[in-house]
Amino acid sequence: MKTYTHPVRRLLCLLIIFSLVFSTVPALGEGGISAWTNTDLEGAVQLLTKARLKDDFHMAVNRQWLLFEPIPWGASQASSFMDQTGVVMERKAALMQNDSLTGHDAELMRKLYDLVLDWDSRNALGGDAILSYVEAVSSVQTLEELTDYMISDENVFMLDPSYYGVTPDLAHPDVYVAVLYPLPLMMGDSAQYAQRTAYGELLYGVNRDSTLLVLNKLGYTPEEAQAVFDRAFAFDALIAPHIKPNDAHYEADYLESCLNYYTREELDALCGAYPMTAILDLTATGSSKRFLVTEPEHYRALGEIYTEENIPLIRDWIVYYMVNYLGRFLDRDTYLALDAIESQAVGIEGEAGDLDIAMEALESFLPVPMDNLYIQAYCTEEMRRDVLNIIDEVTAHYRVMLENEDWLSPETREKAVEKLDALRVHAVYPDALGDWSHLDIRGKEEGGTLMEAVVKLSAFAAKEGCDKVNQPVDHDEWDQASSPTSEVNAFYSQTDNSITILAGILGGVFYGPDMTYEEKLGGIGMVIAHEISHAFDNDGAKYDKDGHLNNWWAEKDYAAFLERAEKLTAYYDQFVPYEGGTYSGVRIQSEAIADMGSMKCMLAIAREQENFDYNAYFRQFARVWRTKMLPNAMILTVATDSHPLGCLRTNVTVQQFEEFYETFDVQPGDQMYLAPEERIAVW
Repeated sequence: MKTYTHPVRRLLCLLIIFSLVFSTVPALGEGGISAWTNTDLEGAVQLLTKARLKDDFHMAVNRQWLLFEPIPWGASQASSFMDQTGVVMERKAALMQNDSLTGHDAELMRKLYDLVLDWDSRNALGGDAILSYVEAVSSVQTLEELTDYMISDENVFMLDPSYYGVTPDLAHPDVYVAVLYPLPLMMGDSAQYAQRTAYGELLYGVNRDSTLLVLNKLGYTPEEAQAVFDRAFAFDALIAPHIKPNDAHYEADYLESCLNYYTREELDALCGAYPMTAILDLTATGSSKRFLVTEPEHYRALGEIYTEENIPLIRDWIVYYMVNYLGRFLDRDTYLALDAIESQAVGIEGEAGDLDIAMEALESFLPVPMDNLYIQAYCTEEMRRDVLNIIDEVTAHYRVMLENEDWLSPETREKAVEKLDALRVHAVYPDALGDWSHLDIRGKEEGGTLMEAVVKLSAFAAKEGCDKVNQPVDHDEWDQASSPTSEVNAFYSQTDNSITILAGILGGVFYGPDMTYEEKLGGIGMVIAHEISHAFDNDGAKYDKDGHLNNWWAEKDYAAFLERAEKLTAYYDQFVPYEGGTYSGVRIQSEAIADMGSMKCMLAIAREQENFDYNAYFRQFARVWRTKMLPNAMILTVATDSHPLGCLRTNVTVQQFEEFYETFDVQPGDQMYLAPEERIAVW
């Protein structure tokens, strides 16, 4: 199965969790650490709840917002990121309703927009829109027929029980290679198949209910639909023991364990009966000079499972995948019913409107045309220059910070500075906009249908970028398909040694042209320094200045780094996010390291400013991480998110630095106080 640039299986990508009713809101701290309230939980702050800056800085700064800001309709949480995302979505919606926009991007967007909202045609077709595609695979009876189907033009959505794409080589990121990943599982984590939790039970139920709903729409009886799902899940359960559990991704040697390279002949031998190379040949991926297989055991097992006996299981797994991908493109009742299943699982109330439904499809299938329109309408060169100036200032001070790290040897310090000096910067928008002029679909007035467009757009997404295999990587290229600049985000790329600051994040509490200098540093400045810090977190530290997976540390320095990181994880492990819940310091350690590294850099800048307003700076930083979520979203976040809770990102970060104590006169006995010898900042 080709990895798509849009979410081909929303159910597997959607963060679905179980509900938990909290009788009380416990303190986050136990065992002598700070007993802050988990203010990320909706309802934790009440009218009579009091907060002193010295006891719970995050709550005190954000109390009014936490009390009165509603969780948006149709969402499971509110946050500064959600606020800015709402602004961006309103801008995109305005673009779609602006009939004066011209050019290929606008025309392409408008065609899909109209097809998505052509409910008369969609309702008239109902399940017939996808019945022929489902029948093509459900009629398979033998291994030969299944192989023929998977590598034929009939398999228009390129569905099969593998997961592959093209990526810069992890070990040699100057060239693109084919990469094979383990299959996404119905329950998201192979550990759920050994011991299913309440989370796994709910995820199982959501997948089952969605599958049965669409199959019933196609004319299957309830018994027939249940049998299809049971067989699909049986295949999932067969392959799950051969996929590493999610927790393994946080082990120190996980990246190194992914570096498994095969020639075409070796890949054939690994996969046995499974026609992996023939499937790869459906795109240019098959021409890769070598193949990176992140978890070989998965593909070895797949070859062993690919037998006549298991044909019903594999066939119905493909049916399951197909109906869950295509169900949302059927009639309105089916769309709303599927949406309700997912929304109810995460505690969301309400019904999606036409604009929401259309925007979901546009962002999934046409990210580059949408991004181009957004850039042209809302991005300016002045904005980019301002952000680049902040990046230059942050980078210069980060260099001084590294040069003064007294726990590093001169050799390692020099390598760290070299890596910083080699940092690539992508700010706000690319120099050249993405060109999708070679893509077109038939619009409603041309006799086109939504399913016809979905077939063409899916094929385009599956093959887009595959021709890069074996080609040199252009590290200055901005891939808008995977990183649209309208996204409210910023990130660091290990294999490029680059930071990307997207235009979508430039608003709200993060950035504004009228902000004070201190507010900009507390907002976008912290974001920029955070991303730079990822070059030196527990993952980024494994890559050198050229993005190669390469140990550039002196042995004693790396041991000291790991010791400091372990102290951080142990501190976070003590927090109790909700009654009966546990917190994973290992899972969030890279983000926590980056938070503290960025704070250290910002304070280095502050010390050079005359009359710097530390009060305003720290408060702005706290506003960035204000968050509140429904109880079920809290469970999900604690279980899966690699970022600390917002209240912890504020409180734990600021309590590492003397400037915070001096600004707010925090003393021993105050809940925000952490003794110097107990502080955990790695950098």
